[in-house]
Amino acid sequence: MRVLVTVAPLTAHLYPSVPLAWALQSAGHEVRLAGGAELAGQITAAGLTAVGLGGVPASALPDVPEAELDRFSEALAFEPGSDFDRLWQAIRYYLVANVARYYPDADGRQPLADNLVDFARDWRPDLVIWDVASPVGSVAARAAGAASARLLWGPDYFGWVQGRLTERAALRDPRVNPLAETMAPIFGRYGHDFSEEMILGDFTVDPLPAHTQLPRAAGQRVVPMRFVPYTGASPVPEWLTRPPSRPRVCLSLGVTRRKVLAGRDERVAAVLDAVAGMDVEVVATVNADQLGEGQKVPDNVRVVDYLPLTQVTPTCSAIIHHGGFGTFFAAAAHRVPQMIITEELGSGLSSSRYLEARGAGVSLHSDSLTAARVGGELSRLLTEPSFRQGAAAVYADMAAVPSPGEVVPILERMAAQYRTRG
Repeated sequence: MRVLVTVAPLTAHLYPSVPLAWALQSAGHEVRLAGGAELAGQITAAGLTAVGLGGVPASALPDVPEAELDRFSEALAFEPGSDFDRLWQAIRYYLVANVARYYPDADGRQPLADNLVDFARDWRPDLVIWDVASPVGSVAARAAGAASARLLWGPDYFGWVQGRLTERAALRDPRVNPLAETMAPIFGRYGHDFSEEMILGDFTVDPLPAHTQLPRAAGQRVVPMRFVPYTGASPVPEWLTRPPSRPRVCLSLGVTRRKVLAGRDERVAAVLDAVAGMDVEVVATVNADQLGEGQKVPDNVRVVDYLPLTQVTPTCSAIIHHGGFGTFFAAAAHRVPQMIITEELGSGLSSSRYLEARGAGVSLHSDSLTAARVGGELSRLLTEPSFRQGAAAVYADMAAVPSPGEVVPILERMAAQYRTRG
């Protein structure tokens, strides 16, 4: 069959789709992977066929009016201070901003979305697998008469919000649905009204362990799949082929932050100050912008602008990162204890809670970060056996779920079941 995979134009959204695309391609299916123009080189470097969609570079999240976010908060009506309220505050901007990438501009142009839909109409895939932050994939599936499958890379924020809004509709005016209003510029452009099927697809491929999942909207059809880390392709540096002479610690703050939030990152400074003098070797995958001007780099720290985490994590005794699930599972795949330093945006709140629940590491918040605290917690990660045991438990959670290759026959059957439109 023909399979079109489409992702939001960000590296962090491309990487989780690659292992499933590999599995489908290795099973003999025709696979095309579509993203923004800036992803084409990364897609081909992964051994996949890229579909160039054009569009402007997506190096920054769009501005989202605060009033639009407030409408969600009012409609969702979580109890202030509750777990769900804190989670919503962490992801509210992110959810709307990613959708806004596909809004038409002031002149009515939206090449990223229009080119995807046109390609789907011409190529006629049997199955469209779309990143949840690329909801125009749902339209492309309709245009091609293809089965429509969402691919998660983190907790199902969209499904969670839709489920909550559905619950609230029973208590108040069911016409009040800010998610539908947010999606209207995308779906309406191609003649579609908002519906639960449009936002949730025919089914969802979920690579996260059950411990990390949010409550789902009623009736969702879900295919569990193991999160297989892919973090880019490059030659292995010579120094990395030799075993470390002392415990190796990796510092990584993800690929998205470099593009979205430029400037010095105080978390880098705190970590570098903490490890100065410690008997460890640190590999810091950060760039000069994140380091900041004048930042002193200790002798036991190797700064590398870019290095695939799947190359360095097998050699590590611990990792310090921002909480993104791509980084989280790159470490978990090799049973590495983790320290997550969370901020207000991103998936760190969900991943850090899972990490601590399984005893696989510790989490700190950037607001109260000090070098002394980082150093103390890092010493615990390196010396207390319980963290290795917790990391093994996270690995067991991953291994208990079918691999992408094992999921392919399920996708074949579901594509045949839902390929009825067009």
